[in-house]
Amino acid sequence: MKNLKTIIILLTFSSCTVSIPNNQDDICRIIDENPRWENILFNAQQKWGTEPSTVMAIIRQESSFKPNAAPDREKILGVIPWKRPSSAKGYAQAVNSTWEDYKKETGNSRASRSSFSSSVDFIGWYLSKAPSARIQPQEVDKLYLAYHEGYGGYKRETYKGKSWLIDTARKVKFNSLKYKRQLNNCPLKQKRSWWNIFN
Repeated sequence: MKNLKTIIILLTFSSCTVSIPNNQDDICRIIDENPRWENILFNAQQKWGTEPSTVMAIIRQESSFKPNAAPDREKILGVIPWKRPSSAKGYAQAVNSTWEDYKKETGNSRASRSSFSSSVDFIGWYLSKAPSARIQPQEVDKLYLAYHEGYGGYKRETYKGKSWLIDTARKVKFNSLKYKRQLNNCPLKQKRSWWNIFN
């Protein structure tokens, strides 16, 4: 009986484990490795109107799909590990203050930055505010700039002095467009037609 309980626990745990995608250039393979992500992305699209391709491109850029990603620690004398330069953490690399705003506004008090579901919902929530900065859903590079700099920073055009950030935003847009094309032809086990709902 104890052995049976152990097997059930192990099976439950294994079904909930998350795989860091091996091929991050192919969104079809990413979802195939983590089938639960399909419904999570679908739910966020229905709730916030966010493109799955855009959400996934942002997560790829921010954390490379690592649930516990965090900025590298600064080093004293180039050797001794010191504090991190930012409180950014998890799939979405959300900082403490913005994460708290998200939890308070959505009522999702149990949200975790290491949870893919919470992170996708966070990104959807954040991008849903883009109209306040006059950013359209298809302007993924601008969405990313606002995501990185905050909407206040975006309106002040703080990104203009950061050529590396503008290049990164273009990269995120490129990956989003690539993911979007791939999603239209994904050989998923439970392929949905919902990828094009908001197109």
